[in-house]
Amino acid sequence: MSTKIIQLEARADDPDIGLVKGEPFYVVTSADAVVGLDKFIAKQVVTYQPATETVDGLMTATDKKKLNGIKTEPLDGLKLKSPDGSVFVLSVGNDGKPVFTKEESDVH
Repeated sequence: MSTKIIQLEARADDPDIGLVKGEPFYVVTSADAVVGLDKFIAKQVVTYQPATETVDGLMTATDKKKLNGIKTEPLDGLKLKSPDGSVFVLSVGNDGKPVFTKEESDVH
C-alpha cells in the first residue's frame, strides 16, 4: 500500500479560506471521510473487558479478587508480624492511643 500526497493549487483568490490564485495547498481530511477506514481501524484496536473475580479482563481474575478484598473503610485493627513470627493486632483505644494485642494462634 502506498500513500499519495497530492498538492493542489488555488484556481482563484479565496479570502474565505486564505488562498490566493496559484498558491499551493494540501487537502486535510479525517478518518471519517475515508470509506471503510473506521472498520479497518476497529480491527487494529485491542479492547479489554472488565475483570471479574473468576474471569480475566484488563487485569487477572486473581488480582481483581485481591483488589476487591482491600478494605476502604476505617480498619478495626492492623495485623503485624514480629521477627519471631508472632502476630500482633494494632488498634486504637477510645483515647486515641495505640493498643497492641498478641493474636492467639489456632495451632494446638
